[in-house]
Amino acid sequence: MNLYFDCVIAGTGPAACACALVLKKAGLNVALVAKKSNKQPAFSVGESLPGAALPLLNRIGVSDLSELLTKGQFSRCTGNASAWGSEQWHKTDAIQNPQGGGWHIDRAAFNHALLKFTVSQGVTLLYSQVLSAEYKSCWHVMLTEQTDVLRCDYLIDGTGRASSLGKLIGRKKIHLDKQMAIVAWFESSDDDQEKMTRIKAVSDGWWYSARLPNKSTKGLPIRVVAKFMLPEQSKSLNTPQAYLMQLNNSGLLPVDFNESQILSGPYFTDASVSKLDELSNNTLSFLAIGDAALSLDPLSSQGMFFALYSGIKAGEQIIEARANQINQFENYDNDINAVLNANQKARKHYYVSEHRFSESEYWQSRVLS
Repeated sequence: MNLYFDCVIAGTGPAACACALVLKKAGLNVALVAKKSNKQPAFSVGESLPGAALPLLNRIGVSDLSELLTKGQFSRCTGNASAWGSEQWHKTDAIQNPQGGGWHIDRAAFNHALLKFTVSQGVTLLYSQVLSAEYKSCWHVMLTEQTDVLRCDYLIDGTGRASSLGKLIGRKKIHLDKQMAIVAWFESSDDDQEKMTRIKAVSDGWWYSARLPNKSTKGLPIRVVAKFMLPEQSKSLNTPQAYLMQLNNSGLLPVDFNESQILSGPYFTDASVSKLDELSNNTLSFLAIGDAALSLDPLSSQGMFFALYSGIKAGEQIIEARANQINQFENYDNDINAVLNANQKARKHYYVSEHRFSESEYWQSRVLS
């Protein structure tokens, strides 16, 4: 027997959940499809949630972070400290931002809690993967874990940077630059109380670090550290020893770390700016959201914000299309392209402001991309 949904969303991240909640609130029958994991990951990349994200959470029915996370799973970010353009540290206090400095969150816990909340609102969760999707007056979707065909009016790709659903139906990812992130999580010491985000430019890229709200099994602070550099140059950090040597020599943090303090990583992950060649398709009733639609440079710290924003915008666009009885997603495309254009402009401004390494291949690539 065929199963019908108004909308099927591939993925269960913040973008997918935000979209599903907007649609469900409007009375649509929505299903999320994602591969089941045997256990929740200890750590996930992306722990910065800006203050401007709170109105977006309100839009999907979450009035405060405390509704999703426990006290030990989120903490206020007090500001930013950057050594960019010089070796001198420049600090910006959160009080200078009208919306505050935002939060550092336990990202794995946030993803899990938001998905749990989404399901509690009546959204169907199917643990499977999309095997094929064909549009014949509506979408016919085959899943790997069942023989029944899902039918839906709208199909949404929320599968992250992989854009696996978009690629399955013939879309392509356009890479606007090349960048790799090498990420590790460390058990810090009791005296690590700094709640600022730290960023430091070096000759072959830049370092980032933040203290997370959650604690290790020993009750010690956890700190995430990432280096961003060109993919071909990142091979120099393929061992924990090499990673530690560069980190400890970078001047990013006032303390050194050793191998015994590594809780997870170093992991290599794509951090390039990329965009799906077709964000939406009116004829096929298809939209891409979050990183599946547009992956921003991590320097902007807007990944979580954009995930929620794009998911909400896509949901609202579908509601509008149904009300007008015509698929027209031009407004959604314009909104996403406006985000890309604004971020690219700001991104170039910040990269150009680092003038010490003008001969470096990495910094030259930032100016040209």
